[in-house]
Amino acid sequence: MNESIKNYSFEYSYVNLTRWMSSVITPIILLGCAVGNLVSFVVLLRPRLRKQTTSIYLAVLCVAEMGTCYTGLLRQFLIDAFHFDIRRLNSFACRSHIYLTYVFLRLVPCLLALVTLQRYFYISQIAFCSLKSTCLQLFACILLVCLTEFHLFIFYDYTYPDTRPRGENVPFECTVDNHAHPKYYFFRSAFYPKITLIAYTIIPLIIIIVGNTLVVRTVRQASKRSRSTTQKKRSVTQMLYAVCILYTVLTSPASIFLAVAPPSYQLRPAFRLQWTLLRLLFYLCHSVNFLLFCASGTFFRQEVALFVKSMCCLCKRNSPTMVKDDETGLNMSVHCTNTSVMSSMKQNHRKNNKSHKLPAPL
Repeated sequence: MNESIKNYSFEYSYVNLTRWMSSVITPIILLGCAVGNLVSFVVLLRPRLRKQTTSIYLAVLCVAEMGTCYTGLLRQFLIDAFHFDIRRLNSFACRSHIYLTYVFLRLVPCLLALVTLQRYFYISQIAFCSLKSTCLQLFACILLVCLTEFHLFIFYDYTYPDTRPRGENVPFECTVDNHAHPKYYFFRSAFYPKITLIAYTIIPLIIIIVGNTLVVRTVRQASKRSRSTTQKKRSVTQMLYAVCILYTVLTSPASIFLAVAPPSYQLRPAFRLQWTLLRLLFYLCHSVNFLLFCASGTFFRQEVALFVKSMCCLCKRNSPTMVKDDETGLNMSVHCTNTSVMSSMKQNHRKNNKSHKLPAPL
């Protein structure tokens, strides 16, 4: 009896600690993700930086990372803090939310691999990447991910859980009905995790690591030949290199943990705490891009400073005191203009009168 009470209190303390960590740390990550990625998106599309096609890829990456945080991490925060799960509303909410979650989640490594290849081809002058080709590549990448993950929207439903026997008192979950779709349930359980591990984790990481190694070597060789022409290339390349390194370091532990941890270990209380820490570390990767861009990109820092100055000037121009000053200045300029016009008209009138005077008698 005492042993069961001790185990229950031990499990209860783990659950409370997990919920407390998620409720406190998650809003900080979500706020940093929103502010950082929005500012990065605007700055990367400014005229000076959008000439580099890599900046367009990184701008789309900011949108994908915001989607990743606000579909996956926000849902978990609502569950831990308010006991509210958006997937339990109805079938459409279940299907659409899990579909968008995995689309954004898969899109991030694909974009990083694609921009790494594009950057290497551009710097090594193997291929020229124009704005049109960049938009086509991004569209193809997004369309491919949306189509390959569309099976989640088709087969997932708000139905009975697959881990417990069915009954009247069993709550519904957002999962696959193993009685209605037995073949897909077997595919989802046996093959889908392995396919996604290879397609969205191992292959992108290999491309990112090998591609960035080749990019760094090519940039160093080019900088030895000409320092002036490679300054902007080196700045954008450092931004990309920093993002790829941080993504590899922060996301790999969560993927390895899920692949190594046996199913029996997932029932232990310590699993939820460890998985929460690794999950927060995973989503932290998607909220620090702005800091990485500022730390590694010289031109990005300059554009941020110009963006802040332009926003400050815009706020000053829209303030009431500035509007009054503008109206006063406008009235003064109109008054001065009218005064100058009147004086010039008087002078012309005097000259005309003098010219029309009768000649004096001799």
